[in-house]
Amino acid sequence: MNQKLKTACQKFRIYLKFPILHQIKLAKKNESDLLFLKIEIFKKFDFCSSFEIIPVPVFKFNKSILIKTFDLPTLMATKLQAILYRKWEKTDKKGKILVKVKGRDYFDLMWYLEKEIKPNLKCIENIKTEKELKGKLLKIIKNLDENSIRLDLENFIENKVFVKNLSKNLKDILMRNFV
Repeated sequence: MNQKLKTACQKFRIYLKFPILHQIKLAKKNESDLLFLKIEIFKKFDFCSSFEIIPVPVFKFNKSILIKTFDLPTLMATKLQAILYRKWEKTDKKGKILVKVKGRDYFDLMWYLEKEIKPNLKCIENIKTEKELKGKLLKIIKNLDENSIRLDLENFIENKVFVKNLSKNLKDILMRNFV
């Protein structure tokens, strides 16, 4: 089936839908063929004074694309910025809070730490030193809600047993890196 790219725009968000999942064998015939890509555009990136944009070639499934992205230290800094300052909750229809944090932020942080990437401190608001950053992160990590992590990650990781075990242990995994 040969479909066209579909787009939708909001104030600072663009959604792209690529009909490619069947071709690259990431979806079964009875599943959606659409790969969703959400792009958020912020005009004010003034909290970050020093960063590098690098081109990264991607070659997969007999396709190629050149992606321009921040360097890894800056990407890690934007993730840390989200962990430190994002105000986000997911509620049910009655307003009861179901999820207090985006578990995927902490999953991503775990990845950066595993790769021993050092964040670009110039791109984290109100942080001057690595020691100051570690102190703030320790406070946040100590209060992580296991259930929130699990409920958020279940949407992204198919193996529910892994998600359950990771959610139980994520706080300890992250704490080891900041003590």
